Amino acid sequence: MPTILITGPAASGKTSFAYGLLARLRDAGRSAAYCKPFSPTPGADDDHAFASEVLAEALGIAVGPSPRPPDSDVADTAAAIAELARQHDVVIVEAAGSPAAGLAAAVDARVVEVRAYAPGQDWGVVADEGAGHWGARLDMLVINAVPPYRQDIVSEGEAESWAEVDALVIPESRVMLAPTVAQIGEHLDAVWTLEPVNADALVERFLIGGNIMDNGPTYYGRYNNQAVITRTQRPDIQLASMLPQTSCLVLTGPGDPTEYVKAEARERDIPLLQVSLSTIDAADALDRLIDAVTPHSLDKVRHYAALLQQHAAPDWLTG
Repeated sequence: MPTILITGPAASGKTSFAYGLLARLRDAGRSAAYCKPFSPTPGADDDHAFASEVLAEALGIAVGPSPRPPDSDVADTAAAIAELARQHDVVIVEAAGSPAAGLAAAVDARVVEVRAYAPGQDWGVVADEGAGHWGARLDMLVINAVPPYRQDIVSEGEAESWAEVDALVIPESRVMLAPTVAQIGEHLDAVWTLEPVNADALVERFLIGGNIMDNGPTYYGRYNNQAVITRTQRPDIQLASMLPQTSCLVLTGPGDPTEYVKAEARERDIPLLQVSLSTIDAADALDRLIDAVTPHSLDKVRHYAALLQQHAAPDWLTG
C-alpha cells in the first residue's frame, strides 16, 4: 500500500498538510497511519503527541513509534513503517533534513514537498530543484499559504518550464494562523476570571472594544471567532460584545469585572482573561503571538482537510 513522505523546510506547513491529508483519507474511507520518525526532541515531540493523543481517537488512525534522534539508523525506522504499511491503506510519514532521502528510498515512498509561499520566488526553479533531488519519487510540490491575488501562481506559461512535477496551491487561511483561547491566555500570562471554558476555541480576529458609534451587534457581530480586548472597568463594552461570534474577552488594566459581567459570561460560556497590561500593550503583545501558533487543533485539521478537498485533484489520493 502507498507510503507518502511529507517533507519541506521548517515552518512550511508540512505538519498541517500531513494532518489534513490524514483526515481526507479517513473521510474517503481509507485506513491510515501517521509516523514522524525523527525529531530533535524525540522524547517530547508535540506533533507526535498530538497525533497520538488527539488524532488517533478523533480520526481513528494508527500512529507509529515515538520519534528518534535525526542521526538514528534508517533501517530500523523503515522496518517500523513497512509494518504500518502492511496493516493500512496509506501511511503518512513526516520527515525532513538529511534522513528523509534515505528513508524515502528504504520504504519506496512517494514524496510530497511542502513550501510556504514567498513573494518573488521562482516556483519553476523550486520544482526543478525538487525533481533533481528526489527524481521520480517527487509526486507533488505543495505551495502553501498563497495569498488570494497569487492563486494563479502555477500558470500554464510557468508550468511549461517545469520538470514533470504536479503542483498544488493551497490558499492562505486565517483559521490556520489562529491561536486558541488557551494560547492567548498563556502568551499574555492572563488570569482566568472564571473556570476555564472553550479553551480550545480558535481566535481569527482581535477587536478593540472602544468608544464606537455603532451599536454592539453591528460592531461586534461582523466576524466569527473573535476576541475583544477592552478595559476591565468597561462593563458596558463587555456586555455589548458578548455575542455568539465572540470566543473570549481580554480584560486589561486594574480592577475586577462586575458580578453581572461574570454572570453573563458564565451563562454564555465566554472566557474572561484578565491581564495587567493596558489595552494597547495587550494588542501589541498579541501581534507577536503568531510565532507561537501551532497546527495542533482538531478544528484546524478539519479545515485543512476541507482545503485539500477543494483544491486537490479528486483522484490524487487514490492514484
